[in-house]
Amino acid sequence: MVSLKRHSAAHTSCSFKNVLLCLVSYIFGYFNGRLNFDGAVLKDNIAHSSCEDVNTQTMNKMKENHDKGLILPLEHTELKKYLEFQPPAETESNGLHTTYSEESLNKMTDTYTYFHNYLNKFAAQQPLSPKDFKTLPLLYIWPIYFEAYHNHWQRYRGKEVVFMEIGVQSGGKIPMLRDYFGPGFTYIGVDINPSTKKFESADWIHIEIGSSEDIDFLTMLKKKYPKVDLFLDDGGHTMNQQRTAMKEMLPHVQPDGVYMIEDLCTSWASAWQGYSMKDSRDSKFLEETTVGLVHRSMDWLQAGWIRGLVMKEDTNVMKNFWPNENWWLEFHKTVKHIHYYNMLVVYEKGYKEPAFTLKTIGTELPWEDSGEHEKVDWGPILERVSNYTKSEW
Repeated sequence: MVSLKRHSAAHTSCSFKNVLLCLVSYIFGYFNGRLNFDGAVLKDNIAHSSCEDVNTQTMNKMKENHDKGLILPLEHTELKKYLEFQPPAETESNGLHTTYSEESLNKMTDTYTYFHNYLNKFAAQQPLSPKDFKTLPLLYIWPIYFEAYHNHWQRYRGKEVVFMEIGVQSGGKIPMLRDYFGPGFTYIGVDINPSTKKFESADWIHIEIGSSEDIDFLTMLKKKYPKVDLFLDDGGHTMNQQRTAMKEMLPHVQPDGVYMIEDLCTSWASAWQGYSMKDSRDSKFLEETTVGLVHRSMDWLQAGWIRGLVMKEDTNVMKNFWPNENWWLEFHKTVKHIHYYNMLVVYEKGYKEPAFTLKTIGTELPWEDSGEHEKVDWGPILERVSNYTKSEW
């Protein structure tokens, strides 16, 4: 078992100068302009590198200022350009010049997050990106995932968080995630390429070499790393890999954690064991692909209602309903939400509040027309409600 506690000097060793630098960096980087984030990434780096050992109170204050520049989960922004590509040099083919649409050169979003800002600063196509920054590990990514990242990860920022990822590749997510989550971030990367061990050069980075379809290897990971808050499957993307990892690792994620699978498009690609031009109506697609498993998991989430009692949730008779999926009940008991995005699915774990109905005090309207149609005077009602709820409205 590996201890993931940070090695640090005494909190009192952080000088007033460093604390002041941290606060200034966060305030100016994020409070100066809610959506433009100018300078946020580089100023974050200054704060992280110089104040690893500040006390909890100072860290909370830094995070508070830091968050003022971030949108809330599920919040939308005005449509904003975050990448502006330069058109390639003019080429002529058959006497015609190539033309590029505005959409192909300018990438827009209505959920501008920290991750969009990171690309805005460091994308290779950006004319002002620091081309001399050769030591930065390359990131190869679909930006459409950023909304999901922020929606489901933001609550972990500024805290001690253990992040496990299948698929280290060139290590490009590591600096981005560290910058996003803060100095309490621990990264566990899983890859089949031994070269990725080069990134294991700090006490908060752990690289494990193995395959996500190897159950023995995954069992070892669970024993070695008993606490995983966030899990991201961005590995080989085959059906066996994704489905095996989900079955083994989703139950291992902390009771309030998040499990995320990217690149679900491979469920339709034969090179990754998928089936093109099929969907959940096809039995092989449903039984053998990751998207098929996502569809099945939606049934597991609602398993208590399959009996058809409508007003009562009951899984007692469901014991043998899915004989080939013996882990469905644990899934049903621990997964609180399923969020489905383009090419990505998110499983949010948490306390499963039992479903029940109740009535408030007040007058109930009959199900059938009573013949009484006197208009309701909402003013006194809302005033009295606010007296009890202490609403600021």
